[in-house]
Amino acid sequence: MTTASDLLWRVNNEYQKRLKQTRTYLGLLEQLMLMQHEDGTTLAVLSGALAKVDALLEEHRTWRHHYYYESPDTKRMVQSHGAINQALANFSRMRARHEHELQQLNMLLLRLQRPDPALTRVPTGDLWSMAEYAVRDLSSFSDYMRSLADAH
Repeated sequence: MTTASDLLWRVNNEYQKRLKQTRTYLGLLEQLMLMQHEDGTTLAVLSGALAKVDALLEEHRTWRHHYYYESPDTKRMVQSHGAINQALANFSRMRARHEHELQQLNMLLLRLQRPDPALTRVPTGDLWSMAEYAVRDLSSFSDYMRSLADAH
């Protein structure tokens, strides 16, 4: 059984991991498209996508400093039952706002004409597919939260 403090710790860490992974893949994809001299539309969409993800990362960082940490200086997770519940409630509200942004981002990326897969191939796979998957994975974070809450 998952405790509320464990739930808070897990959602924070997993969400941060997914945000950073999405940021990394989109950033690498943008750099790759710049090197390939890709059209301006693709680059503009990728730059806009990065700006959105950066804003989500910043909002998550702000949430951590206001609700997750007892003090921004110690960066120790809140411990009281009330503070944990407040942090989880505020995380859920933040996440609901993010979900709308991520759905828009996902639709925007799906509308882009995908470059030739030979141009987006990197040693670990297809960077375009990895970026799309990272956005979808971040978008479906609510499923992860439900699975944790069900275990709670």
